[in-house]
Amino acid sequence: MEVVIIRVGELTVKRGLTRAEMERLLLRAAREAAEECGGARFEKEPGRIYAYGDVNCLKKALSKVFGVKSVSPARVITYQKITDIALEAADLWSGIVAGKRFAVRVHRVGEHAFTSREVAAEVGAVLVAAGGRVDLEDPELEFYIEIRGNRAYFYTEVIEGPGGLPLGSEGKVLALVSAGIDSPVAAWMLMRRGAHVDVLYCNLGGTITLRHALEVIKRLLAWSYGYNARVIIADCGPVARAMRRGVREELWNIAFKRALYRIGVEIAKRLGAIALATGESLGQVSSQTLQALAAVEAGIDMPILRPLIGMDKDEIVKHAQKIGTYELSARLPEYCAVFSRRPRKWALREEVEAIDLALYDAITEVVNNAKIVRKRELDEFIKALTPPHDIEIDSAPEGAVIVDLRDEESYKKWHLPGAVRAGVDDVLALVDKLGRDKTYVFYCYSGGLSLDVAESLRKLGIKAYSLRRTRNAVPPSSQGERGN
Repeated sequence: MEVVIIRVGELTVKRGLTRAEMERLLLRAAREAAEECGGARFEKEPGRIYAYGDVNCLKKALSKVFGVKSVSPARVITYQKITDIALEAADLWSGIVAGKRFAVRVHRVGEHAFTSREVAAEVGAVLVAAGGRVDLEDPELEFYIEIRGNRAYFYTEVIEGPGGLPLGSEGKVLALVSAGIDSPVAAWMLMRRGAHVDVLYCNLGGTITLRHALEVIKRLLAWSYGYNARVIIADCGPVARAMRRGVREELWNIAFKRALYRIGVEIAKRLGAIALATGESLGQVSSQTLQALAAVEAGIDMPILRPLIGMDKDEIVKHAQKIGTYELSARLPEYCAVFSRRPRKWALREEVEAIDLALYDAITEVVNNAKIVRKRELDEFIKALTPPHDIEIDSAPEGAVIVDLRDEESYKKWHLPGAVRAGVDDVLALVDKLGRDKTYVFYCYSGGLSLDVAESLRKLGIKAYSLRRTRNAVPPSSQGERGN
């Protein structure tokens, strides 16, 4: 019979009611993971859980359950004597051992009439007879046999799990997730420590940016077996507008992060979360210096957890790749409406108080209008996202500033008459230079980027449109060059 062996990690050192509760939470998460494989039958004994079902599917799904140290797809038999074990090993492995160096690793639990060494010798003998050669130090193949009572489990594969504690064993946290590389990793690490993690995403871009960010969050929450996490989507346009009006540019980075903390605290209280989590790494950027962090969290009456604080970027990237969020996060453009080109690394108490006063009404508006989407509803929510119906136009109105978002080479080859070129990071500087009272029309290669830029500017109160992709907008030769 085929089975997946699930090895639990840290919870094995727990005792009494604590351990029983953690085992219940782990089994609940494992059952949800198994639903992706058509379900499974579970058996439990001290230190092990066994899952019976579609083994090839289960080994992948169950290796993403928090609290699981490792899993192995195995063959299980009921034996009477040691020769039964050797015969089963020969049946399973004789066909792959010829000409290979191998080792047999045996682990026993319980009382038996034989030792682990005797089992390894018996099995090794039949595999040598099949053409293999024993090499315990540097084997090409490793064969594992785990003997528990009158059952023997045979396997060759050990798939690492996330370890940690079962989800839900350590309360609730609200993670501030930008959908960049760092913050999803921070959220994952707290999930790994047993916290139920809800996610707050502050949207400063348009619908396309939101859709992309939610795909990152969906990938993160694919690990959240056993908890139907909440995703809180906050339109942070009011904060960006208030900040550009009432806060000096050199303080924008600090001001926005402080606003995000205050939004997070209010939403966390409504959700019953007892802490915030962020993806800050000490000194990585100007808003993550000790002085900046002290300024942004001054007076915040909730613990702020920073699991990445001592990591460098390379370490964080490796974690993101393991989690599966890295490639999606790396493609997400950073929205620069709230980031100063000359950021201050610190703020005085009086300046922090002035920031709070300038952003108070905007923060309240953002909190009150935030939307909550459950993890299991994310797919349908993402599919239903569409840009504002009036944002695309067929031709630029008279007097509008036409902005080409393509690269410099494409702009030089051809551009609409009168169009100026700007990279995404330079759009706001262009608007500030030419005037916020003008109408702006954007175009790119396929329309996606221009839609998002126009929608983002509308959040700042600027009249902006995207030029619909037509034969008259961008020549076919240019359209085929890029796909944004």
